[in-house]
Amino acid sequence: MEEKRAKRKKPSALPSILSLTAVMFMLGLLSTSWLAFKGLGNYWLETTSIDIYFNDDVSPATVTQFQKEVEKKPWVKRTQFVTREQAMKEMGDKYDPNFMNYAETVTLPLSLEIYPKSSYATPAFFRDLTQYFKQQEHVEDVIFQQNWLESMTANMKKIQAAAGGITFILCLIAIVLIQSSVRLGIFANRHTIKSMQLVGATNGFIIRPFILKFVGYALIAFPIAFLFVGLIFWGIPNNSDLFPMLKTINTHIDLQQLGIFSLSIAIFGVLLAAISSWISTRKFIKMKIENLY
Repeated sequence: MEEKRAKRKKPSALPSILSLTAVMFMLGLLSTSWLAFKGLGNYWLETTSIDIYFNDDVSPATVTQFQKEVEKKPWVKRTQFVTREQAMKEMGDKYDPNFMNYAETVTLPLSLEIYPKSSYATPAFFRDLTQYFKQQEHVEDVIFQQNWLESMTANMKKIQAAAGGITFILCLIAIVLIQSSVRLGIFANRHTIKSMQLVGATNGFIIRPFILKFVGYALIAFPIAFLFVGLIFWGIPNNSDLFPMLKTINTHIDLQQLGIFSLSIAIFGVLLAAISSWISTRKFIKMKIENLY
């Protein structure tokens, strides 16, 4: 009786797709988190103002004209003219509810709050502006929150350095993980590779389908990875009250920059899958038959 030949199982694509998905998910999670904290930091920086206080004899029309000139500067995000009445109300709301009862004996100066763009919000730039505005006519004093700004700037530099270090480590992990996954996937096809080589197939003919296969795996993994990233940052927070902090943070994510980061991660995954499959396939092509077992 003829013995039944054991069927060789077709190698599964699942491990390779899962590995590529995990790598892209980690990189996507890191890049989205970095953009979220960067956007939140920029928002805080743009709420830091330079407050210009004018002499008592200055008219509101003069301050308005000064405001229009300042708004033409490329570094200005927005400005706010604070009248004496508004200043008195703010003082009462902030410090003493009874302030308006004796406000008649107090004269607050007209002031202008200038909010620079986040890219210009540095302690050195603010100090230079302070000196510049103090030299202007009708200006009595210029104030900004120097300690807070210096602390905020230092913290943002620390976050950027930490994000850069984590990105470097994750890239190394991604290279090792994808390389190992691709190698295992091609290892399961080592007999097919050697059979094609024995019947006269060229190296390029053998390598091409494996590169296309793993590039296809990367293209499948990318949307899956960013689906999970989207669920973490938008899906769960927007449909649940369990993570209010995420709901606040994701409003400061620059979607244009996120698109660029996402495309870069997709290209990185595709290139890494293609290069890894090319290297691994060539390794098995060069391997002797007796070493395949």
